[in-house]
Amino acid sequence: MLFLAFLVESAVGFGSALVTVSLGGHLMPLDRLFPVFQPLSLILSLTLVVRGRAHINFRFLFREVLPAMFPGVVVGMALFRLGRPEALLLGVGVAIAVLASFELQRTLRGQDTVPLPGPVRSTVLLLAGVVHGLFGTSGPPVVWVATRTLPDKAEFRATLALLWLLLSIVLVGGYVVDGSLRLPQLQQSALLGVPLVLGFVVGNLLHLHVPQRAFRLAVCVLLVVAGVALVVRAAPHSLGVG
Repeated sequence: MLFLAFLVESAVGFGSALVTVSLGGHLMPLDRLFPVFQPLSLILSLTLVVRGRAHINFRFLFREVLPAMFPGVVVGMALFRLGRPEALLLGVGVAIAVLASFELQRTLRGQDTVPLPGPVRSTVLLLAGVVHGLFGTSGPPVVWVATRTLPDKAEFRATLALLWLLLSIVLVGGYVVDGSLRLPQLQQSALLGVPLVLGFVVGNLLHLHVPQRAFRLAVCVLLVVAGVALVVRAAPHSLGVG
């Protein structure tokens, strides 16, 4: 499961947390899984940042994404302690699946990407921060914004990698403060280093050899799958089933 998660993120720039939420949640509770997963995610993001530092779009990241997302992350982490509203995750999943399907159709038709209006970007990114603080994954909303802003695959992956790195630092720090991440969890993380390395190697090879249009199609398809996976995971809790 973690090999697939790290392979996907190394190839397209996001998706490891989504795979972990979708598959790992069936193996153990997320409040136990994420403190083990986040240190590994941090290492992967740091590796991608170092390798792709020449392609990072600092202007987009530090002027638009972070100012909107970080307040949301703080709110989401506070809500996490009170109990996570699965209905929010359900709504995000539905919205992302619909929007990603729209982007997929645009890509198949060969239409150019057009940046979203500023207020729309800010609202989506704020919501993404809340979702990240709650569930450890803000990939779908952020990626939807990034697909409209960063058409080049190297710039897309490197910029998102730096964002995930900064958010992972915040989350890992929060887990340390609240006691969720201690030596036993770090030891579990260390034992999972092999799938991290293998996932990065295979995923990076895919990233280097996939053409630009195929890369964008893969991102759109993965977003659709991610949205559906979030809906499938959140629906039983939101509807009071199970």
